[in-house]
Amino acid sequence: MSPAVKYGISVFEGVRAYWNEEREQLYVFRMREHTDRLFQSMKLLRFKPTFGKDEIDRLSLELLRRNEIRSNAALRVAAYIDGMAEQEAREPVSYAIAALERSRQTGVAEKGIRCQVSAWSRIDDTSMPPRIKTGANYINNSTARLQAAHDGYDDAILLNRAGKVAEATATSIFFLRRGRLVTPHLTSSVVESITRDTMLQLAADAGMEVEEREVEKTELYSADEIFLVGSAAEVKPVIDIDGFVIGTGEPGPVTRKMQTAYFETVSGKRADNRGWLTSVYTAST
Repeated sequence: MSPAVKYGISVFEGVRAYWNEEREQLYVFRMREHTDRLFQSMKLLRFKPTFGKDEIDRLSLELLRRNEIRSNAALRVAAYIDGMAEQEAREPVSYAIAALERSRQTGVAEKGIRCQVSAWSRIDDTSMPPRIKTGANYINNSTARLQAAHDGYDDAILLNRAGKVAEATATSIFFLRRGRLVTPHLTSSVVESITRDTMLQLAADAGMEVEEREVEKTELYSADEIFLVGSAAEVKPVIDIDGFVIGTGEPGPVTRKMQTAYFETVSGKRADNRGWLTSVYTAST
């Protein structure tokens, strides 16, 4: 009977952690940025939490240690309106953290996926702002993904109310066309993706410029390479959209380059010059 169950009044973050076998260390990737976004979502839904960011981060690390997780993992952090109130309630705010072992999606990363441009429109800032990571918003993704699965595709790409490309279900889109890497800008009805931001910075490190702008559907059909990024999805190549083969029909060299850069970064195989990695275990543990 809580508002979280009755009305979907909850916010969440999915955070990844990666095991480095050589160092025998588990690294949580961009943990504070995820916590910042969790509190932004609570603010926009006018939650009144009685806990802070440091508490969330501390207990997330403690949970990983207590479960002795020494493999790739995922943290699910959720804050929600508890009790038996109605839609206007903004307290009490409870939270829950889960830690689960989760391996990389190596099969998908190697072969790529087929996508459908969905008939469902992406929600926008005038109705259900995508900037808020609330469970209720993900019904939009579910309707698109269910239709795509019914039609024989692996995932769906949604257009915004203006008919421009927004994002896939829970992932941001990057594509290569005429030698330029492109992604829809943040005002295209997209989530303020932390993985998207990571890709922008890794592309800059590799000497590639990324153009952030409005994107037409047919640009995707004409792309040389396409990949989707997200904390759960990681870096997922797209080889077909609506029956149009992308490039050669296999993950391209730029996609492979960005996959390598991403996985080496999150697992601590590259120098962490930006402070993105949080170590779970101390030398004594």
